[in-house]
Order: sequence, then structure tokens, then C-alpha cells
Amino acid sequence: MKEHRRSTTRKNIIIALLLLVSANIFMGIAMALQTRIAMKTPIHQRMLDISNTAAAMLNGNAMKNLSADDIGTENYENAMQTLRTFQENIELEYIYAINVEENHKFTFSVDPTLDVPGEFGSPVVITEALLKAAQGIPSVDEEAYEDDWGRFYSAYSPVYDSDWNVPVIVAVDFSAEWFEKQVARRVITVIIISAVSLILGIILALFISSRSRKRFHELNAEMNELENGFKELNQVMMKTSLHKLNLIHDDNKRKLLKTLASGEIYGNPDEGDEISEIGNNLHTMQDELRRYIAFLNSQTYTDALTGVGNKSAYQMIVRELDQRIAEKNVRTAEFVIAVFDINELEAINTNYGFEMGDKLLIAAAELLSQIFQEENVYRMLSDEFIVILERKTLQETEAMFSELEKNIQAYNKENPKSPRLTLSMGAEVYREENKTYRQVFVKAEAKMRENKKAYYDSKAPKADF
Repeated sequence: MKEHRRSTTRKNIIIALLLLVSANIFMGIAMALQTRIAMKTPIHQRMLDISNTAAAMLNGNAMKNLSADDIGTENYENAMQTLRTFQENIELEYIYAINVEENHKFTFSVDPTLDVPGEFGSPVVITEALLKAAQGIPSVDEEAYEDDWGRFYSAYSPVYDSDWNVPVIVAVDFSAEWFEKQVARRVITVIIISAVSLILGIILALFISSRSRKRFHELNAEMNELENGFKELNQVMMKTSLHKLNLIHDDNKRKLLKTLASGEIYGNPDEGDEISEIGNNLHTMQDELRRYIAFLNSQTYTDALTGVGNKSAYQMIVRELDQRIAEKNVRTAEFVIAVFDINELEAINTNYGFEMGDKLLIAAAELLSQIFQEENVYRMLSDEFIVILERKTLQETEAMFSELEKNIQAYNKENPKSPRLTLSMGAEVYREENKTYRQVFVKAEAKMRENKKAYYDSKAPKADF
């Protein structure tokens, strides 16, 4: 009976270890995939920011009539100088303009590349993202493509003329080879961790099955060594991959590494027999992998200071709304954009310090989240917030503005020694004639600017007559 009990115990231990090892393999694969996504998201966002900014600076009416014979003319040179400024001052592979012609034909327009520029009128490789940009939706390639200059991912932003047509597209490239090397280095780190855990887990399973109960305390020591080794490898990965990705705010990163170094996240094994301690140690390692993936997700899409959505989260919902508009799905494309800007933040930072400015930013985010729900609030520039509300009318949004004003007044009364918090605000609703999200946003921002101008006009000293 005693021997049977020992045999059953060994079998149970082996089965448990095999299940945990399998889970470890799954978590390793999940981490590798998450690492790729975590790298691609901020790179895509940076590329779109550059292409959108460049597109906004080009004159669509002037560029749509350019031909090869116009090289050297004022319109051509103005566009060339604009793109060359980005080429020289921002680290990127290439930036250039693309002509949108009939029958989904795309050709090179203005290319400031010094060594081998694209010849005016020569064809451009057509990708799904380029086709979307021709429809007015800024997009980034999900898959790399190859042309005469190499393999690239590109971001495309439409340039509008006065009729809101898209005659020209701005393209920004970055090397696919560079991106794949960066991903490979981080995936190797994940593979090392998973392989070490897998090999040690198998060795320990065989070791446990071949020993008697008297050896369980030795197994517990081995598992503790495995836990420490895993913790060290995890720290190495956190210091290398997260630092290079630049996804984590410095304060959060220091807190995380300090917690890892202290071992607090690992906890202490529950009191009991050695088998329970072994199971607890393995569960701890799996839990830490899950925490790491959740941590990456939160840092990718959350503004570190205020806790609301960041640019990456905002860009995701913008792409989704542009897709709905392109599909002419009016019912699902119903939304209101509200734009907010903290008044006098620069002066507050200068006179009271950036700590006070950060306090007002946090307070503004909290007040906006109370009225509009945190998942609908995004922080863009240092003092600007954007709220996207689905299934709301302009009248309902303006009523929410009134409620927000009351809450701001209450906040100022509760903080009499702090600078007053005031917000300029404006909103616009999507209408069926709008072709892109940006057309709605531009109108909402214009209303906010009018509101801000009225605020500063009201504070200006009045002349005595």
C-alpha cells in the first residue's frame, strides 16, 4: 500500500510538471508575439505622425497639376524643400510624394532623396495601405514590400485639395531588415527563457520520478535555483528589450526593476510539504510571465502621467472609425469628437513649476473621465485631450460640457491655493457627407480654438476711452 501511494504520487508530480512545462512553452510563444506587436505599434505611430505632419504642410492644389516639365518651378521646389526638411532633420529611411492617378495607378512625384531618387512619373509598388491612403485613410503597411531600393514598411498620408480629393500621398519608409533584426534579438531572449525553463522542468520531472520521498527536500532546493535563474533572466530581458523599445516611462521602469530585484513579486511558498512548494514556485514563474505581458499591454496604450489613452490607443480607434466611414456604414460610424485644451498651461509651468502643471493635467484627465468615461478619453499633445463618443448627438455632448464646467468650478473651489483650471472645448458630430475622421476632427478643433480665443479675449485688458 505504501509503495502504491509513492508510485501514485510520482505520477501525479510528473503529470503536473508536464502540464506546467506545456504552459511555459505557450507563454513563451505569447511573449514573442507580444514583443513584436509592442515594437511595431510605436514605430507605426511615429511614421504616421511624420507622414501626417508632412502631408498637412503640402499644397494639394499646387501638387496635383505637377508634371515632369515642372521640375525646377516654384511649386515643385516648395514641395521639395518641405520634404527635404523632414529628410534632413528626422531619422528615417525615405520620405517622398506619390501621384494618385486614374485606375489605381500610383507614380513618383517629388522625391528629395540625394543618392538615387525616384524618377518623376515612374510607377510605385502598390500596397493595401497605399490604396487606403488614396481613399483618405492614413495607413501603415502591415507586411513588408520590396522595390528597387530594398525591403520596407511604409506609412502613407493623403494630401487634400480644396475639393477634398486626394491627388497626392506622402510616403515615409523604414527598413524591414532593421525591424526584423530588432524583433529577432528580443525573440531570442524569450526563447532562451522558455528553453531554460523547459529543459530544467523535464530534468526535474525525471529526477522526481526516480527518487523516493526522502529526496523531495533536494527537489525543492533545485526548484528554488530554477526560480532564481528565471528571475535573473527576466531582469536581463526587462533591462534590454524594454529599454530599447522606449515604451516604459522611466519612473514606472525603475519601480518595476526595483520590485523584480527585491523579489517581492515572487512571494513566499505556502507552508506545507515539499511538493506544494515545488508547485508554488512553478506557478509563480507562470504568473510573472502573465504579469509581464499585461504590463507591456498597459504601457503601450496608456498615458503614463494621466492614465487615460495615449496616441497609440487614439490611432487605433481613428483607424477603426475611418474603416467604418470607408465602408459607408453610417449607423456604426455615428460619433462625436470633443477636443479640450488646458488654458495657460505654459504660463503655469513657468510661474509655478512643472509639478503644478502635471497636477492640472492629472486633474483634467480625472474630470474628463468622470463625465465621458476613461476609455473614451485620450491625451495627445502636452495640454490637449480628445474625447470620442459613439452613439451621441451634438446636443447631448454640449449638455455634458455644462456638467463638466460645474465639476471644474467645484475642483477650483476645493483647491483655492492652486492655479485655476480652465478648459477650452469644442465638439463636432460625424455627418454623412464627411469622407474621413479627420474632416470631423478639424471642425471640432476649430471650435475649440474659437473657444480658446474667446477665453483670452475676455482676459485681455480693456482700453479706457
